[in-house]
Amino acid sequence: MGLNVPWGQFGIHGTLDTYSVGWASSHGCIRMNNDEVAELYKIIPIGTKVTIVDGTYGAFGKGLRDLKSGMYGSDVMEIQKRLKSLGFFNGNPNGKFGGETEKAVQEYCKSNGLYVTKTISIELQKHMGFELID
Repeated sequence: MGLNVPWGQFGIHGTLDTYSVGWASSHGCIRMNNDEVAELYKIIPIGTKVTIVDGTYGAFGKGLRDLKSGMYGSDVMEIQKRLKSLGFFNGNPNGKFGGETEKAVQEYCKSNGLYVTKTISIELQKHMGFELID
């Protein structure tokens, strides 16, 4: 079963390596026992919306993290949305941290009198107004 998100395609699939079920040991796929995947396939209609929550902080998963070019995820997408709403990001938020995001971060820093950087530190995220609430 496939999952499509703006920053890539992932799967919910079975594995013969049962020790790997339940661990964050891939780049986004969800591994289940083969018999459980077969059962899920029988009872869940194709096209069913799937929501995956990794941690207690919604789009920020287990907390804020330092971000740099090449990284991806829902946290990157939220930051792109914020930068867009502030007039610094011109593209469509897609959760992929690339050149366009770097440029927006640099413009945000210049505009706010901050040290100009291509990365997004936790401190910079807090400056943008992101705050984790339990």
